[in-house]
Amino acid sequence: MNKILKLASAMLIMLLMMLSPSAITYASLTPTFDQTINAGTLTASINQTGDTTPVAAPTVAFSPVNYSFSCQTSTGTLGDANDLINVTDLASGIATWNIALAATGGTSATWTNGTNTYAYNNIAGSGCTSGDLTVNPAAGTITNDCNSACTANAATVTLGASAVYNGTTVTSVTLLSDSAGTAWEGYVEGISLSQAVPSLTPSGSYTLPMTITLSHT
Repeated sequence: MNKILKLASAMLIMLLMMLSPSAITYASLTPTFDQTINAGTLTASINQTGDTTPVAAPTVAFSPVNYSFSCQTSTGTLGDANDLINVTDLASGIATWNIALAATGGTSATWTNGTNTYAYNNIAGSGCTSGDLTVNPAAGTITNDCNSACTANAATVTLGASAVYNGTTVTSVTLLSDSAGTAWEGYVEGISLSQAVPSLTPSGSYTLPMTITLSHT
């Protein structure tokens, strides 16, 4: 009888232990949240008014000059209301960036109408011997195209200095740069251009393809 009572007591204790709250396994009530913020990119483009739609084939019209015995100056503007030079920096790990302007064909490129040519980078005779182009980014205007989160970073974004292409030491002109590489978006307009056109340059419609290059460190 005692053995039966002991066995029954042991079974009761085991049953009570099984029913005890400490023996029940609950689902975790401490979730961990995971989120990924993807790195952005550093980009440059020429956009239309509103700074949203890229310009497929941007052009800059220089002022016309007449066939003449004298050297003349033709002027233009890089970046206007319909051709905004935009930079967006949302890349991680960028120390500095720079956008610069150079002739697509390099130092051997020329203004040409298909038959006749004249230079964009010959400083002889103040550019009047063969032709020379001056680019003045400092005449332009920078517009921050973002909210206060990046406007505070605009202090390190600066326009380049005026420069004259000479075919040797000046083959590219800095338009805009950032010495800190912080997150920023904005655009430039109003960069002045001045081309010395040699005397007796044959009449015609001349073109000079140019390329804007974005680089960073």
